[in-house]
Formats: sequence, structure tokens, C-alpha cells
Amino acid sequence: MKATYLLILLAGILISCNNNPKIPNGNVPPPFLSNTLTTTETNSVKKVKGQLLFLPVYSNIPYFNSNKVFDLSAFISFHNTDLSNPVKITRVLFFDKNGKLVKNYLNSELTVAPLAAMDFFVPESDKSGTGASFMVEWVSDTPVNEPLVESVMIGLKNSQGVSFLSIGKVLREVK
Repeated sequence: MKATYLLILLAGILISCNNNPKIPNGNVPPPFLSNTLTTTETNSVKKVKGQLLFLPVYSNIPYFNSNKVFDLSAFISFHNTDLSNPVKITRVLFFDKNGKLVKNYLNSELTVAPLAAMDFFVPESDKSGTGASFMVEWVSDTPVNEPLVESVMIGLKNSQGVSFLSIGKVLREVK
């Protein structure tokens, strides 16, 4: 009897949970227009036309006096933070801890729309090591806000979980 009530309660909770936000009156939101923001553009924000970025990625990390490694999956996320202009990702190269190229993630340039993002994934089975890294190159036709480029690592095994992130370091820049 208690199990039946528990199942009905659980079903009610699951049915009431919905990850899709409701839009009032079924209206589609209007397109975003950056000129409607209260804050105005100033010359104090750094604008650039391209960068070469370095991102560390830890596909496995040592533990227990370095005798064992904990394997991690990873991805880099490239966020175009410019409100009005697209950017082009021209290179996404993945290197192992010895600096050897493991994978070229792009066959051609990718255009990232304003406020959009792109992700590039490294599976947990990768053995590139604690010093693995990405080199990401991007360009724009006009000066834009710098994108936010991060690497996120995560590992889940048994009852253990590890996650952390790194932020890209600018190696070269076009102003």
C-alpha cells in the first residue's frame, strides 16, 4: 500500500517537472537587439580581430603517489561574446603531453554567430596525458569582443567525481 502511494507521488513529481520554460501566452520572444541594452558601448572594452589561444586539457591525472591515473573526458567550449559580429574559428588542434599533434578538429573554417558557442570533445579513453593541450585560432573581419574559450574536464567513476576548468591563454593577437 505504501509502495503504491510512493509510486503515485513519484509519478506526480516527474510529470510536474519540465525542463522547457513556458513562454507566457505562447508568444515567441522577439529577436535580441543589442542596441536595446541600457549599457552603451565604450572604448574601454578591448576589441581584437583574431587570436591564437593555448588551452591546457588534462585527459588523465595522477593520484596515489602517481602510481595510478584517473581518466577524464574533456571538451573545449568557444563562446563568441560579441553582441553583433560573427567570428571564424580557423584552427582547433589537439596535442599530447609531448607536443605531438593528436587530432585536427577542423576540415574547414567554422563561423560562430554572435552570442553562439561551439564545443570540441576529447573522450575519456584518450591517453594524451596531463600536459595535453589545444591550440585554437580565430579571426574576424572587424574588431570584436574577445571570445571566452575554456576547457572543461570531468571524470566519474564508481562514487568518485572530478571536474575542473581552464581558461585559454593568448599567444598571438591581431588588433
